[in-house]
Amino acid sequence: MSSKQINYWLEFDGFLQVAQKALELGCTIIQEDMNAGTVTEGGELALITDEMRVSYYFHLPGAGNIAVKSINSGERLDRFANECGNSIIEAGYSRIIEQDKKISRNRLFLSTGYYDDDGNYIYTPDCIVKVYNSLARLVKKLAPYTELTDSYTSIKDDNYGQTVEFKHKEYVSPLCLNLRNNEGYSLWQGF
Repeated sequence: MSSKQINYWLEFDGFLQVAQKALELGCTIIQEDMNAGTVTEGGELALITDEMRVSYYFHLPGAGNIAVKSINSGERLDRFANECGNSIIEAGYSRIIEQDKKISRNRLFLSTGYYDDDGNYIYTPDCIVKVYNSLARLVKKLAPYTELTDSYTSIKDDNYGQTVEFKHKEYVSPLCLNLRNNEGYSLWQGF
């Protein structure tokens, strides 16, 4: 299974803008709540909360049906290597964890297809690829590609134990960048 994805640091309010755009493009919102063991689908932003252990997906009905399976007396979205995985876009927002001064990374993710039981590759429908591309453009506006400088302690022979700086580019919203640069938060790749 291959995919398209963009990783980013984007806070709750920015994510609500992405979700609103998904609704405007014909998607529904799926809330998968690991705490309650429920999968809920609807057309309202109110499905998006700041609860931990909740995942979000945008479902484009024209791309295929979703499937829900029972696991440990709860529900989970059955989204791997099937029609359901070809009709949803995984999305989420960055959690700002004040006590640890961390901001979690999130992503926009779309499978590009899967192999069916007969070994045929079933491509993700063009209609959902267009929605994904539109949402990715919005994410890039809300969380611009930004060059960051970080450091690490080297374990290489020529500079072992020394602090070494390196530059990298990431998609980071202005709010998350401000927290990193001025409040001491780290951009964390967890969750």
